[in-house]
Amino acid sequence: MLKFFKKLPKTWRKVIWVLLLFLMGFLVANFIIMPLVVRQGSVVEVPDVRGMSYKQATENLQARELDIINAGWRYDSNLPDSSVISQDPEPKMMVKKRRKVRVIINRGEEKITIPYLAGLSSVRAINLMDRLGLIVSEIDSLSSDSIAIGCVLSSSPAAGTQLAKGSSLKLTLSKGSTGKMLMPDLVGRKLAEVQGQLVGQGLVIGQIKYISGQALEPGTIMLQAPQAGFVIKQGDTVNVAVSTQ
Repeated sequence: MLKFFKKLPKTWRKVIWVLLLFLMGFLVANFIIMPLVVRQGSVVEVPDVRGMSYKQATENLQARELDIINAGWRYDSNLPDSSVISQDPEPKMMVKKRRKVRVIINRGEEKITIPYLAGLSSVRAINLMDRLGLIVSEIDSLSSDSIAIGCVLSSSPAAGTQLAKGSSLKLTLSKGSTGKMLMPDLVGRKLAEVQGQLVGQGLVIGQIKYISGQALEPGTIMLQAPQAGFVIKQGDTVNVAVSTQ
């Protein structure tokens, strides 16, 4: 074999030496170096800590020489409050000791704090409750000297109370006092259509100013005073500007 090797061209002998050295390096790395590295950082199986409290999960992971990290919170009414919802790495994975296991903790049932609603119109209050995930299931009304008619006096439960998402509440609206009300939005409506409404509410139609409004049909209200949403009372005067050809 040695004689055969010596008879080979010098270039081929170099190639064979390189291949032999590469093979020896691979065998040493695979069967000697890597086992040593693995033994120095030995691996463990990740336990399943889902459903456990944060304290129980910490104890279970530390028993396997693994570290725990609170990676955030999530709401889940089907699991105990403050329990682990999910984990990364997943259970039964083989990882090195001291690996960090990220967990998501449950905050239980989502709670919504009722905001201060007094003074808001009923439409705005109901829309706000809908966006927050609460339901206005009942509406009552009482007389009030301080809150305009149709606006919220109070809520039940009161502002600041925490309710589970999807819960119901009651609004009490103002019936007004001494004829108080919110000025309606007249802009874009026909004067002939709103005159009866204004008179029926006890309001006085004052100055009617006609302005050329080429983009609007004649008789359409372009401006109003008081503006929409202002608190007014019976007997107040409403001035408007109306489009004309």
